[in-house]
Amino acid sequence: MMITPLAYSYTEKQEIELERLLAEYILKDPDDGGKPVIELVDFTKLTQNEIDVLKVELVDLEIIMNQTRTDIAVQKITIQKEENAIVIAQELVQKEWNAAPVNTLQLLTEHVKLNDLMVEMEKLLSQKETILKKIAIKEMLQEIKEHDAKLIGVRLSNNCIAMAKVGDGSCPTYEDLLPLDNSNLKISGEFSVYDGFFHREKSNFIHSYRFYDTEDTIRIIVDPHQELSARIKMITIESGFSYYTDVYDKLSQNNTVTLSKDRIIIDCYTANISADDWKMLLPDTIFTFRNGCTSAEINDEVTFQTPHTKIDMSTSPNVQYQFWLKEAIVSCKVLC
Repeated sequence: MMITPLAYSYTEKQEIELERLLAEYILKDPDDGGKPVIELVDFTKLTQNEIDVLKVELVDLEIIMNQTRTDIAVQKITIQKEENAIVIAQELVQKEWNAAPVNTLQLLTEHVKLNDLMVEMEKLLSQKETILKKIAIKEMLQEIKEHDAKLIGVRLSNNCIAMAKVGDGSCPTYEDLLPLDNSNLKISGEFSVYDGFFHREKSNFIHSYRFYDTEDTIRIIVDPHQELSARIKMITIESGFSYYTDVYDKLSQNNTVTLSKDRIIIDCYTANISADDWKMLLPDTIFTFRNGCTSAEINDEVTFQTPHTKIDMSTSPNVQYQFWLKEAIVSCKVLC
């Protein structure tokens, strides 16, 4: 008897679903999350390959350094022997008039060899330090990219823009933030004064955000256009907010309440910071984004002792009523 399966297995369903998703991905337009029109470079793999090559160089360099250390030690022993021989020769000259004069030429030659070895060792140490710095920088880049923090955008809220237009001074302007920007101005647009305030011009390129997909540079992008800001971590500088509560703030058992202050970070992807302390909060929020929001230098929580009043229970209307009722019952037993 032949048994006909009535349903796909889990593995078969999974394969069918993956095939369907792949077909949809191929048919999608690049702007809708489909395959990009240009081949993207796998910088993560390239950087890891560079780190591996540097580590091999470091091992090879350490072998050379160990050999140089050995040569230095041997050369010092040679010099010590030569100095001992000179001492013996000097003693012989003092004892015998016809003894050969002391020859220090060989000792000088050995000191020159030692000096050359010491200079070579300094060069090797410098090379090692350079390689270690390169490895540290590339590993930091890998960590930043792991947290999707290669690009971080900074913008002003609508209120801050309005204040910038009237010269209120309560918020920083894009001119104040410009020194932080290391975007490619030719791709993303230059900065100039138009529409009543200083900000970024329109880009001359369609899908300009694609430029940053194919490079390996850590960037802060001030006033990015919408097509880019929708794809990267963003920090918005706000005016007029200080203390606030969220789902994590709660009243403790010791009559204290915890409030958040001057900064809101949502899902480690967007952040709003107070314009009052932006010079401290902005770099710290960038740092926080780059370490995956595992830590921050500035504590944005404040704990307050809540005021409380001691109440005399005897003055409570409910307690007074209970006393009256008790007295009424006693009186009723006597009078009733």
